[in-house]
Amino acid sequence: MSTDTAAPEARTTMVALVWNYASAIAAAVLQLCYTAYTARVVLPESFGAFAAAAAATTVLGYVAGAGLATYLLRAEELTRQTVRCAYRVSVLSGVLCCAVSQALAPLAATLWGMPQVTSLVQLYGVYFLAQPASQVAVAALRRLDRARFCALTETVAQFAGMAVGAVLLALGWSPYGLVAAQVVTPSVTLVVAAVSLARLPLADGPHVPPREMLRVSGAFAGYGMIQMTAADVTLFAVSRFLGPAAAGQFSRTTLAVGLPVAMLCQSLRRAVMPSLARINAEGRPLGTVLPDVLSATSAVACVSFGVLAGVGPAALSLLLGPGWGAAGALVPVLAAGAPLVLLCQVSYAVDEIRKEMGSLLRTQLLVLAATVVLVGLAVAVGRGMALVALAASVAAGVGHLEQLVRWHRSGLCRLSALVRPYAVHAAVGVALYGSGSLAASYGVGAPAKVLHGLLGMVPVALLCVVLRHRLPLYSAAVSRGMVTERAG
Repeated sequence: MSTDTAAPEARTTMVALVWNYASAIAAAVLQLCYTAYTARVVLPESFGAFAAAAAATTVLGYVAGAGLATYLLRAEELTRQTVRCAYRVSVLSGVLCCAVSQALAPLAATLWGMPQVTSLVQLYGVYFLAQPASQVAVAALRRLDRARFCALTETVAQFAGMAVGAVLLALGWSPYGLVAAQVVTPSVTLVVAAVSLARLPLADGPHVPPREMLRVSGAFAGYGMIQMTAADVTLFAVSRFLGPAAAGQFSRTTLAVGLPVAMLCQSLRRAVMPSLARINAEGRPLGTVLPDVLSATSAVACVSFGVLAGVGPAALSLLLGPGWGAAGALVPVLAAGAPLVLLCQVSYAVDEIRKEMGSLLRTQLLVLAATVVLVGLAVAVGRGMALVALAASVAAGVGHLEQLVRWHRSGLCRLSALVRPYAVHAAVGVALYGSGSLAASYGVGAPAKVLHGLLGMVPVALLCVVLRHRLPLYSAAVSRGMVTERAG
């Protein structure tokens, strides 16, 4: 692919990525403030019940969404008929999942061993009435390159949900205020996004039968269900074998680390999938851009979670307050495995675009099987939260290795093209963690530890700036025309 051809597509992707990350940063700030408040008004046992209820409804969430967001993002052409069909399917699936959640709530409480889960799951069911349709509206807008509007809308909606949740918690509705926040956010998103989408001109196209849409989107939903089931295995193991309080500690840490994983993954997928879909539709090989996509993902992941591993324990202690020490101690373990999780999940988009559904299914089943086996071994050996978290990370690494080997054999992406980027970016992440954790150890008190840790990372950051020409991410940005080098 020539630079002239690649540059416009790269710039479109970069604009979307900038807005996605800006929204992710704003959302992270909101989440930090919200978490600091909820940690002081919601006990670990109650937060464990909330986390169990959220995990119990995860599968229903994918059934309700029906994979429609991914279907729209990867659509080679978005027509009025496609959007209307997606709306109809989302409303029907949402109503059905709401009804199912009401009926199966007692069973979920029995399975997780927490009586309070019953009412929480039933309240969570209301979430399905708006979430699927909101995903449809936002995905359609993103496919039409309205990344800025979507980023702002989702940030405002999240603020509205957290505000409602905080008020209810202040009134004593713990942990029900946490669930209410989840219900309000998609409702606000749906209203704003649907109105904006209705005003945009869409091309007319052939009739899209719901059955045909579900045939493709349902596959995406199934893949998501497998993926999230693998993620829920760890929390289930901690809940059943270590109790509700341990589940609360564990879920706080997984939220602290999983939140940036989810935001980074969503931002990357939403930015690259429309461009990859256009490249694929034009008959250009995805292999020409895949190494750069994975290199960029590894850079973002290793730098972000290197920083988090270095200052995360002190930052989480400062954020959550007293009583959450076990959660802070677990941060480096989860942060160390987070790049593997992010790389594996972002790589799913490649198989989705190429319509390699069988390969995608095999990878996700491999991750699920590896998670069950490794978590089972961790429970049998020591029943420690750190071992359970490490097991889940290793399972994600097994899945990504399978993806890379498969693509190498098919000629899509050579393994040798990724060895150096992965190794260099991992070394940067380790250096950030090492310098940050060492410097943090000299601080007295959580605020001082965070400050010392961040200052300790400055030399590593400056060294990266000086040696930027040796960094794979910078070289890729220059080759794609996103960074202009000064002559001389």
